[in-house]
Amino acid sequence: MEFITLLAAGKISDAIGKFIYEILYGWISGWSSSWGIVGAFSVTVIMFTIFLKCIVFPFDLWQKQITRSNAKKMEQMKPELEKITKQCGSNKEMLMQKQRATYKKYKYSTFGACLPMIITLVIFFVVFAGYNSAVRLHNKSLYTELEKVYDTTFEKEIKRLESSGTEYTDAELHNLATAKAEEEVLANYKSERFFLTKNIFVADTWKKPVPSASDFTGTGLGGSGVTGVDTGKYEIVMKPVMEKYNTTWNGYLILPILVLILNVLSMKLNKPAEQPAMAGQSEEQAKAQQSQMKIMQYIMPIMMLVFALFYSAAFTLYMFVNSLLTTLFNVIFNVVTKKIDEKEKDRQMSVTVKK
Repeated sequence: MEFITLLAAGKISDAIGKFIYEILYGWISGWSSSWGIVGAFSVTVIMFTIFLKCIVFPFDLWQKQITRSNAKKMEQMKPELEKITKQCGSNKEMLMQKQRATYKKYKYSTFGACLPMIITLVIFFVVFAGYNSAVRLHNKSLYTELEKVYDTTFEKEIKRLESSGTEYTDAELHNLATAKAEEEVLANYKSERFFLTKNIFVADTWKKPVPSASDFTGTGLGGSGVTGVDTGKYEIVMKPVMEKYNTTWNGYLILPILVLILNVLSMKLNKPAEQPAMAGQSEEQAKAQQSQMKIMQYIMPIMMLVFALFYSAAFTLYMFVNSLLTTLFNVIFNVVTKKIDEKEKDRQMSVTVKK
């Protein structure tokens, strides 16, 4: 199986693209011969997101536990760290030694605090590359099929007209065959919708539903990156499709806005533990570090918005479903841990009263 071969070769993003498009989408698209406002690939994206979320759920839980543990350790360490900072004054060497001793005493690992975020980013970019690969596979497969329909119809129509007994000039033959080929291309073109988004393989923005040749083959921001395609021939084959469908925007920015809202909400629910001062840091430097951490929290939602604006609605749908599941998980986790903390606090108070 090519999917296994790609994994063995270390081409993880291509393997994910193959799995999404050829295996999962191939299976789901066979469920029905006609799809409505929610296409087969939309269902594929939702199912893949749920499948991936189930796989990484233990990691999500581990991440939350680390954040929770760090918050408690930080609360315990803070008075000691503040005391150490005042005692050492400008003696940075002594400050560094005592800070490290405090971290060791409470078993606080600054790397452990950053590790979940690093892993999350790695997973995000691998899946992002996988979706780009799946989009390229779809776009190339669809265009190859339409190009074949165009060429076959054009040749058949030329032969039919030549054998009809009616005399045509070369220009007339070409125009009549072209019209027939364009008609067949339109009849065979199938777009994958997601509610108001007309083509899920294009960004849910002001982009046109059918990509231009430059967008189709481009490797820049938002380009499909399809290779091995003659751009001149692409414009000829896709001309009737673009004329019919490219009269309005592909979407109305609904998915990008929802992704931004959910990421901001998730950021608020998943507030990271306060980071201790790095060994040797002064109080002013520690405050600057905390300020930078607050700014970093807002970078992620902004980054998600940029991806949603310039890349396929399929990947934006993935981000939306993933963010929705993450937000629900954070709400449930916070409610459960809050009850646990309340019970623990009541238990400690009852023990104190008895003493």
